[in-house]
Order: sequence, then structure tokens, then C-alpha cells
Amino acid sequence: MKALPLLIAATLPAVAAEIGAIAHPEDKLSSTQTVVWTPLFQASWDKLNATHGGKPLKVDPPNKLISRLDTFTWKPESVMPEDRWKVWSGPPTDEFLAEVNKEAAKITGEQEGPFRLENRSPGTVVVFGLLDRQVTFRKVLHRSRKVPMAFRSGDTATNVQYFGVKGELSKEFSDTIRVLAYRPSENCHALQMLCNESDDTVILFRPPTGKAMDFSTACEWIRTWRKTWTENSRKGVGHDDPTLHKRDEIQVPYVKLEAKKDFTSDLASLRFYKDQPLPRQISRAEQRVEFELHERGARARAEVSMDDPFASAPAEPPVYPRRFLYDAPFFVFLWRDGAEWPYFGTWVGDTAAMKPFK
Repeated sequence: MKALPLLIAATLPAVAAEIGAIAHPEDKLSSTQTVVWTPLFQASWDKLNATHGGKPLKVDPPNKLISRLDTFTWKPESVMPEDRWKVWSGPPTDEFLAEVNKEAAKITGEQEGPFRLENRSPGTVVVFGLLDRQVTFRKVLHRSRKVPMAFRSGDTATNVQYFGVKGELSKEFSDTIRVLAYRPSENCHALQMLCNESDDTVILFRPPTGKAMDFSTACEWIRTWRKTWTENSRKGVGHDDPTLHKRDEIQVPYVKLEAKKDFTSDLASLRFYKDQPLPRQISRAEQRVEFELHERGARARAEVSMDDPFASAPAEPPVYPRRFLYDAPFFVFLWRDGAEWPYFGTWVGDTAAMKPFK
């Protein structure tokens, strides 16, 4: 009889882990959950404040998230990808919705826009935000078809599909992959993958083992490394090589996710604006995010909506091989050159968005 509970548990269907989302980069992350963040939510909030003539004079009761959103400073024109995003504000009318969806469809390339109206009460202000960006690596990486990656999250290891490069082939990526940081004693490293589109890049960052880090802190580290990176710092093919060299190894799990988040309850406080007799209150604040990372590049969408080098042994030339393994929780950012913040980020804390290896 004692075995009965185990037999019952074994027959229960597996419950898919939930993809989380945050509205501000300083919000805490769960180390073992996949979480997304994009400043599109901030841009939508800024648009709402601008519609009311500026930031609220008073928030009752005090609201930590509203305070963070109201004090966040950034330059959206340099952060967000040009012509691939927009925010709209206006009255809750069918005419305004049709105009927004028509412009949104031009950005996404789809026949229809994604937005809808729920509150049509007089005096309501509706805000819509859209980000849709696809980037491709300057050189396609390689898919591992025979060897799985054991991705470790907490005390669990799961075999997943991955892509990357190793051995002699790595030197072919010396002009397209930058090494921002390599700290093997801390299992910490960061890579910048150059893309074909304008000044976009994909940045992979594995923080030091055991160090809790939010998006804001991770961005601060990456900003520092990007400012100090220079190809002229090349000192051979050792630890300090700023570009990828032969016998370096990269392993990155495939990531594909969709996250839906309702922030309404987090923004429930009354907001009092100058020259407005009645306070304002959020009745709906939703965000939907899609993201995919693979050997050819990445694609992010947000709405407020064949060589197999892994199967053979590497050669042994007299160089120092480095291992950039993303087999434990890590950050992924889509980030324009010269921008202070990325326009999309995800903390891959578990295997919820990965492909199991079969």
C-alpha cells in the first residue's frame, strides 16, 4: 500500500512551468524560472503619463511599481529598434482601434493588428504598444543533432537541444562573435553575437554561479564590458582574446517561449494628475511576449501584445580553448549598439522554453 501514492504520482501529467514577466528591470527574479522583460511596457506607461500631461502628482496608496515606472529614465529612440515598434494612445473607439491595428499590421507584416477594446466607458484612455523585431546572425551556427546538452536548473538536469560551435570551426566566427567577459573560476562569461540588421546584436550572459542578479544589474555589467571591449586588446589566443578563436566552444540551448502577464493588480493605486479633478486608475494592463533563439538568430515580439562538429574530438593546436557553455541559467538580450538598455531581455532560469532532446 505504501507504493500506491508513488504509482498515482507517476501517472499524473507533467505540469508545464510558467513563463514569468516583469514590468521593471529592478524587479526580483526567481533563479529557477524563465522571465522576460522589455522596455515596451515602460514606453507604454510613458505614453499614458504624457496623455495626462505628465507624471502624477500623487499616488494613493503609494505603489512601488508605479514609482519605479515614473522615475525610470531612458532614451527610447536609441534603445528601441527603428521602425519596429510604436505606442499609441487615444479614446476607446472603433475608429481609433482600427487606425492602431492598421499601423500595427504594417509593422508585423500580418493582415490584421493584434489589439482589442474591452473598456469603452467615456473618459477612458487606451494605450497600445507593439515591438516586433527579427535579427539574423552574420554567420549561422551549428545545430547539435547527436549530442544533448544537460541544462541544470536548481538540482535538476534535463537533456535539451542546443546549437553552437567548437574545434577548428570556431575561428570562422572571430569577426562575428565578441567575447565580452570570460571568468572560468566563476563559471561566468558573456558573448556578443553581431547581426546583419543595422546595429542589432544578441548578447548571452551567464552570471557567476550562486550570484542573484536582476535585469538592471545584468545590464550594468554588460554596459561596462561593452564600453571597454576593443579588438585591439588582442593578446594572442588565450583568456583575454576579445574575439572567438579556434578550439573555443559555444553551446546555447534553443529557446522558444510565449509569456502572458496581467499587471492590473500591480498598478491598482489611484493616480492624481495636475488639473484633473478625478483620479485615474488602471483597469487593464496586459502584456504578451513571444521570443525565439536559434542558430540563425532571434525574434522578439511584444504586445502591451550541415556540419556536426560536436560528434568528433577537437584538434590540439597550441591555443587556449575556452568553453562558453550556457547549460545553466543565463540572460539573453537584444541590444542596439550605443544604447544604454536592451529592447528585449529574458532570464532563462529553467527548461520551460527549451526543446527536449529525443
